[in-house]
Amino acid sequence: GGWVMLHVALNAPKDAVRGLVGVAADPDFTTDLVLPTLSEETLKRIEEEGSSTITWGNSEYTLSKVFIDDAEKNLVMKGGPSSLKVRCPVRLVQGLGDEEIPAERALTLCDVLETDDVVVSYTKFGSHVLDDDEDTRLVTAHLSDLASRYFEYDLKSPTSG
Repeated sequence: GGWVMLHVALNAPKDAVRGLVGVAADPDFTTDLVLPTLSEETLKRIEEEGSSTITWGNSEYTLSKVFIDDAEKNLVMKGGPSSLKVRCPVRLVQGLGDEEIPAERALTLCDVLETDDVVVSYTKFGSHVLDDDEDTRLVTAHLSDLASRYFEYDLKSPTSG
């Protein structure tokens, strides 16, 4: 999701994206995190058969050669500090209990973003899905904060929508 979020922001018309909230965002995870951990046998199976089922974190995924090749074409974090031309405010929420993404990955993403308006929030026990009530409240607070910068709600007016 975070990878798609960044591509939308990079390819949208100017000022169309007013803010981003990434939840356990991990662009470039295939090349940076997954592929280096795979055995030669698994890599060979992907190359020869087109895919292989892998265990990543607490889940099983089918990893295909097509997906890996597509991921290589869409890398966004390889340019160094401030190289990712995202200029809107960004909020990143990461669980310290994430079984798929190391906690420092949010800081790496923060570093490559061009915008200075970045807040990284960690939840002590948050898993990769960040699905408990406190995680939901934190994500909602970030969404509300960004929305309040750009939208004025007028629920008294019949034309307010």
